[in-house]
Amino acid sequence: MKLLTAFGNANLILELIDFFNGGSRFQYNEQGEEIRRSFDGRRIGDLHLVCTSGQKDKFSGLTNKIVQEYPKLKGHIHAIDLACDDIACQGDDEDARKTIYDQVRNLAGRDLVISSGGRKLITQRLIEAGLLYGCKGYLTITAPSGAEKDPKVRFRTREFNVVWTRASKFYREKRDRLIRDEIGDTFRSLYLLPVSLVTRLQDEKIGIDPARAEEEKKWLRHLPKTDLHCHLGGSYDFHLLKELAVILLEDLKVPGARQAEIAAALEKRLDCPLPEITPESLMKFAEGKAHCLKGLKDLCHDLDSDDHVCHAVLVSRLPVGKMKELAEDRPLTSSGTGDDLLDWYMASGDLGGSALLQTEGTLRRAVAWLVEYMAGDGVRYLEVRFSPGNYTRAGLGIHRVMEILTDEAERRCENRNITVNFLVMATRHKDEEEMKRHVDAATKAWKHRNGRKSQVVGFDLAGQEKDYNPENFKEIFQPLHDKFMNITIHAGEMAEEKKIRQALYDLHAKRIGHGLKLIDNRAMMNYVRDWGIAIEMCPSSNRQTNGFRLNDEDNGRPEYPLKEYLKHGIQVTVNTDNPGISNTRPSQELWMAARLTPDGLSRWDILRLVRNGFKAVFLPRDKKDELLKEVDQQIFELLLKERVE
Repeated sequence: MKLLTAFGNANLILELIDFFNGGSRFQYNEQGEEIRRSFDGRRIGDLHLVCTSGQKDKFSGLTNKIVQEYPKLKGHIHAIDLACDDIACQGDDEDARKTIYDQVRNLAGRDLVISSGGRKLITQRLIEAGLLYGCKGYLTITAPSGAEKDPKVRFRTREFNVVWTRASKFYREKRDRLIRDEIGDTFRSLYLLPVSLVTRLQDEKIGIDPARAEEEKKWLRHLPKTDLHCHLGGSYDFHLLKELAVILLEDLKVPGARQAEIAAALEKRLDCPLPEITPESLMKFAEGKAHCLKGLKDLCHDLDSDDHVCHAVLVSRLPVGKMKELAEDRPLTSSGTGDDLLDWYMASGDLGGSALLQTEGTLRRAVAWLVEYMAGDGVRYLEVRFSPGNYTRAGLGIHRVMEILTDEAERRCENRNITVNFLVMATRHKDEEEMKRHVDAATKAWKHRNGRKSQVVGFDLAGQEKDYNPENFKEIFQPLHDKFMNITIHAGEMAEEKKIRQALYDLHAKRIGHGLKLIDNRAMMNYVRDWGIAIEMCPSSNRQTNGFRLNDEDNGRPEYPLKEYLKHGIQVTVNTDNPGISNTRPSQELWMAARLTPDGLSRWDILRLVRNGFKAVFLPRDKKDELLKEVDQQIFELLLKERVE
């Protein structure tokens, strides 16, 4: 057996050797004898002493004395030399720590016992290293007062206090912490933090106190995050939409005179100047829909010019304030059915959306802006979903659209700590032939995905759920299944929970977009939990379409199911859906998730949601594990700096 201790008190070193190698010459109290028996008569075979520079001249004297009494230890007493006489500053401690850690790493094992030798700080470092690299345990022997000056005290062993702490006890306690209910629900390194800090993270609530909102949002912005449910066409603010309109007109070389003609034709139809457009003036083109923006398509139709060009002329001439007024014409407080609210939400995307993304210039600018926007909010991994056929009105082909998007994303991510991948999307209430073209494009991109940093990683089905069951698309989705593509399906956002069941069983979805009606089927909740199927929740969007109540409201609206899903162990992720339409970003969505939860979310809950996002990314297992490890370390360092250092 090996004994490792600090050389501080010669008598104490002898007392330690006596305990193991002294045999019947030394008798201890009942506790001490019980500890001796636990070693089954094993003796010290090697003695390692950490010596400061001031103790080195005494080392040979101690060695001679030990060998006189215990000849078998001759040649088995080793000095571990420190450069300093005492640990008087941080530099001394760092040098000593490195030396001690290196030695303990070499000696580590089940036969290594660490003990106190009278040097408290050095002993502390020995214990730290022993628990880190492995040892049998830690032994301390305390002699009666006066032992340092009276060698005879060494033989009053029945008066000694002997304490033995097995390393296994420490590891069991550590294991008990790691196998609590939370295991696997958050970053593993968080369990290495002090218990008091973990408790604070579990107790501190976000989204309850309005006075702390800005501080909470700042903390959320610093967290590394994912966004797995983000639509390309609904991502942009009004300023960027105007910029995209100008780029589109320039790319298509539409002369200023022609733009003026189109503007005049639009004004004639509206019977007002474009900057003075009102929701009422647009409603007459909305075909009885719930929102004025549904009239944009008919407004731009049959004007002897392509619809996307007319749309660009309109957007380029609208003031930002006017665009905001039109988009917010039907606020959440208005009465209406769920279908009306969804219609309002989707209509907001018509103001910008795919109509402006019709050239290489607009597509590249849109991706560049989105990467910058997300990276600035701490996003480490982003999946953008898009219907490539929507961007072909000006002559681009589907495959060229996909090449432009992935190429620009790869280029923009090169010098940023963010990965951007894409999901090809089909719309259930549109033409099935177009859906088949999107499936074909996705499978071809999936086949050639290797080697690219930004690529197509999956397929999505979106659009109106009413009258469009997922099971109806089994045959169309078969090529995706044949290629083992990742599938996510919008389901249970507005329609009943059976749409989720069909998405899982008929279309083999690995993730479910929104999944709000999952709460209505407990058995399916169990299934989703047990099979690790992620739910892509989008708090702001979900509130806009379903009217969920905030935690400071008492208005009879439904309660957001996110916390119930979390409590059930479901892999909930938080996403933006359409950042431009909802005027949001990933950090804001985490905060909104807390605001929609009756008693808020704890910081621990937030960290669970963040980790869920990284666990659900559509990446190969090795890449996902690599990303999770990086983010785990980033979270750990952030919390250390924020709450420990």
